Amino acid sequence: MEREVKIEKIPLSRLIDTLVELYNKGVDFIDIAGVPGIEQDRMAIVFTRDYMSEEGVNNFEEGDEEIDLEIKQHKITDEDLNELI
Repeated sequence: MEREVKIEKIPLSRLIDTLVELYNKGVDFIDIAGVPGIEQDRMAIVFTRDYMSEEGVNNFEEGDEEIDLEIKQHKITDEDLNELI
């Protein structure tokens, strides 16, 4: 049985700023995943080259960039993810 992950009290200003930054760099689509952790669960925003414009691919050629949002532990459900969309 899979462990359900729910992430509560997401700081919207940081999340929106992150999404706007990715969009401005040329990312057109993302995947959102709940990532179970030992001390706290985390939310991951994932994208590939297929999700980016040509400009976006060029913006990320220099190397991997990881943006870390500090989010408290809890569980995320499919319903929670659907509400984000």
